[in-house]
Amino acid sequence: MTSRRLLSIVRLAPLPLAVACSSGSNGPGSSTSGSAGTGSGATSGATTGTGGGSGSASTGSSGATGGGGTGAGTGSTGSSGGTGASGGAGASGGSGASGSAGSGAGTSGAAARDGGSATDGGDAGAATGDGGGAILPTNVAGTEKYQFTFGDVVFEVDQSFGARVDTLSVSGTNLVEPPVTDPTQWGSTFWTSPRSEWQPMTWPPPASIDQNPYDGGPMGSHLVVSSSVDPTMGISVDKDYSVDGASGWIHIAYTIHVTTAFKCAPWEDTRVPRGGIAFFPAGTVLDAGPTMLTTTGGAVWFDDTAMTATSPDGSKAIGDAMGGWSAYAVKGILFLKKFTDVPVSGLAPGEGDVDIYPGPGFLEVEAEGTYTSIPANGSLSWSTQWRVAKIPSSVTVAAGSATLLSFAQQQAAM
Repeated sequence: MTSRRLLSIVRLAPLPLAVACSSGSNGPGSSTSGSAGTGSGATSGATTGTGGGSGSASTGSSGATGGGGTGAGTGSTGSSGGTGASGGAGASGGSGASGSAGSGAGTSGAAARDGGSATDGGDAGAATGDGGGAILPTNVAGTEKYQFTFGDVVFEVDQSFGARVDTLSVSGTNLVEPPVTDPTQWGSTFWTSPRSEWQPMTWPPPASIDQNPYDGGPMGSHLVVSSSVDPTMGISVDKDYSVDGASGWIHIAYTIHVTTAFKCAPWEDTRVPRGGIAFFPAGTVLDAGPTMLTTTGGAVWFDDTAMTATSPDGSKAIGDAMGGWSAYAVKGILFLKKFTDVPVSGLAPGEGDVDIYPGPGFLEVEAEGTYTSIPANGSLSWSTQWRVAKIPSSVTVAAGSATLLSFAQQQAAM
């Protein structure tokens, strides 16, 4: 793919959805902060969501705020947690994994390495913190890859190559395109949106955040890594991966750091195998681009089973996912993403909060956050949640399927 062009936007009347998965206090979200603070409390609030009691662990309970970041410690949150063990952020702490502990805790999350940013409390609260459901990342011998394994699911991150997700498999079926020679055609990565703001060119993505090695490593039940600073744009990225094995949700928290004032939206791009059904709850903005989209039952559908859609000019479909989720059904498995719903006024220029690009041998299912001004030496934090589930035989996998939409809604509400 040599370029990305977007087509005109068509506005549709909003359609009702049977279950609206509002992010509320339990969904992912984003926030900005000013210049970096000195407190350490903002570093990993998300890791202690359910520790409760004295579960300060790696967060530090005081955490001076970073010029607008929350940095709040979580010691006083979690209404039923025992003594969420320090160091492991409550990995074995009493009853930390159950009850209401952590329901509103973890207001600072993601990898706020200088205390300058604070991710939303929603993502942390939705997780069970590092209570009984937390899965520890394990190193793949002889590599810089780390795996989270729970049940028949394997979630793997390659720290040596942009800290990309290169595996999301269920019973051996990988839902993420594995590494190939062209780095723009595999894995799940993270950028800033829109591309028109990239320097010195708008393609390929800045190597420092897209494909160069990231520093860091496991921190308790989290994999927390940081990119180098892009020499042209003055941007760096932190990624914080964790898995709640009890609920089955994978949590990914991103933090964009800037050295000069910059306006952008966070942008997660996941390349999946072709041949499936992509869909999301219909909002008010839709541009089919090179795809054939249909709107049925309150959802927008892209049927890729024939794998005929192409995009020689790099254009893509963009949409507004009302309720903050999108799904892809392929090979008998549902891959669902949750994120904060972005109002139309908050979309990046020429973008949606859901995008679909039909590439050569792969499909990109993308999610974007709110287009936000970040002050010099400030940061922007944003998070997504992933979930995979085998599709029951009673569900019809087809565009417009009421049973497939209902199954996705049920999974999003879990």
